[in-house]
Formats: sequence, structure tokens, C-alpha cells
Amino acid sequence: MRIGNINIDRPLCLAPMEDVTDRPFRAICKEQGADLLYTEFTSCEALIRNVKNARRKILVDDNERPIAIQLYGSAEASMERAAALAEKAGADFIDINCGCWVKKVANRGDGAGLLRDLKRFEAVVRSVMRGTKLPVTIKTRLGWDEDSIVILDVARMLEDLGVQALTVHCRTRRQGYTGAADWSWLPRIREASGIQLIANGDIKTPEDVKTCFDLGCDGVMIGRGAIHSPWIFRHARHYLDTGERLPDPGLKRRIEMCIRHLTDSVAFRGAARGVPSFRKHYAGYLKGVRNIANLRKDLMQFTEVEPIVERLWRFYEEYESEDAA
Repeated sequence: MRIGNINIDRPLCLAPMEDVTDRPFRAICKEQGADLLYTEFTSCEALIRNVKNARRKILVDDNERPIAIQLYGSAEASMERAAALAEKAGADFIDINCGCWVKKVANRGDGAGLLRDLKRFEAVVRSVMRGTKLPVTIKTRLGWDEDSIVILDVARMLEDLGVQALTVHCRTRRQGYTGAADWSWLPRIREASGIQLIANGDIKTPEDVKTCFDLGCDGVMIGRGAIHSPWIFRHARHYLDTGERLPDPGLKRRIEMCIRHLTDSVAFRGAARGVPSFRKHYAGYLKGVRNIANLRKDLMQFTEVEPIVERLWRFYEEYESEDAA
């Protein structure tokens, strides 16, 4: 798949996820084999007003490349200005979020709200392309609801506009994250348009990744599956290349990854925000490990890094002692 000067065979992409895909988590996923990274979605209005949190979201590092900055909004002038700022910030390409389903975004016409007004959708895309010389890509859903699925029209429109790739989360806006992603739309999109296609939604295992490529996709984007198993990218690539499953990392390796991720998160966000925001990641690093109920309860209560690290290593020692007994 080619986006501008980026050329990767069957890329595995880390999905943009609000309050998840910050720079520390992107670093973990990159280390684990993610080929394309995306920032958290960033409001064009906040960005052009120089809001501190918005500017933090678009901070990128050279070791993250190739990386997209993802923008959302529906005001043409604001999106055009935000695209220029994203280019200046060092993005390799710009992705437009046309799929966010949460009410405060979609009901005002941003994100998936654009699926109810394809003329506005087109105007927003054109405005971003006016604001940057970088390649532009889109992430969206099938439609607003099951009675208004417009993804085939969207794919043809975006191809005509010169958008370089389309990521489709195979649910409607109304579904949110409920129900199952309907991958049967992927070959239909592939047949309707020549635009490069990236699959998204319910991709949790290496087998899921292979299935999406077998359905004709050029890339695969993993979101919540990466929170649950940050190593899914390495495992999926190995499975694509060999047809064999890798075992999950051992507990010591998981704890090492968890501690480094936590430490980097605190360095990036500060302890007051970094420790609470990291709590969502414990379940992934400790998935499938026996007797973790009390450990997770303790971890949720700590507000500083040092007791978390001490508790994790104490749990590891107890775990190893039980195995040796």
C-alpha cells in the first residue's frame, strides 16, 4: 500500500483512539510491530485556537514515522487551517476523522455526523486538501444507521477527490461499539472503488487480520485489540508470514512492558494525569494471568509510580514461587 512516499506491503496500523494512542502507547505498539501510527483525534477548532491539549496531541517524534495526525471538524476554514498546522507539526500524512460516533461530536455534524451530509463531507475533505501538500486519508463508518449506509458512495467520492486511502470501521454510527462489525462490506467497497482500503472494527486476533487481507484489503487497522494485547502487531505479522501462532509474552516481559509504558506515560502527562489515565492498560498487560483480582484492585488505588512498580514485582515473585512449589 502506498500513501505518498510511504510504501508498505500489507501494513498493520494502530487506530487513532482518544485518550489511548498518545505518544507512550504509540511507542509500545511501534516496538511491537505496528507499521503505521495515528495520533489521537484532534479538534480543528481547538488546534487553531492553540489549546494546550490539542497541541500536545499532535506532537510527533521521528522514531514514530510513518505517522498521521488525525483531525476532526466540519467547518471548512478551520479544517484548512488545522491541516496546515498538522503539516507544520511534522505529520507524514493527514487523516480526517469522519467516523466518531459519540453524541457530542457526531450530533453537531463532526465525525460520523458527516455521513448524513455527503456534500458537507466532500467540502471538508476539499478544505483539508487545500490546507496541506501532504497526502490525505479518511477514517469513517458504513453510514449513520442501517437504513442509511452510504459507504459505497463515499468510497467513490473520495477516490474522485484524490484521497489516498480509506479506513472503514465496519459498523454504523448508531451501533457505536455494539453488535458485530460487518466485514462483508469490505469486498463490496473494493469492487465499487479503486481507493486503497484499510479494514477496521473487531480485529482482535492474527486470524482476523488475515481474514481482512483475504477479503481484499490493502491494510488492517487495529484499535481495541491493541489495548487488550499490544503485541498483536508482532503476532499478526508472524502469522501472515508463517501461518503459525506465537505464544503470548511471559509475565516478566509483560510487567517490564507495563512499567516502561507507565513510566513514559507519567513523563509525558505528569503523575496527576498519567497514573489515572494508565489504569485502562492493566487489563491488557495482565490478561489471562491467574489470581490477579487483588493485584488489579491495588493498582487501581495507587496514585504514584513507585508503589505500582513495587506491587507488580511483588506479584511476579509470588507468581513464580507458586509455580516452583
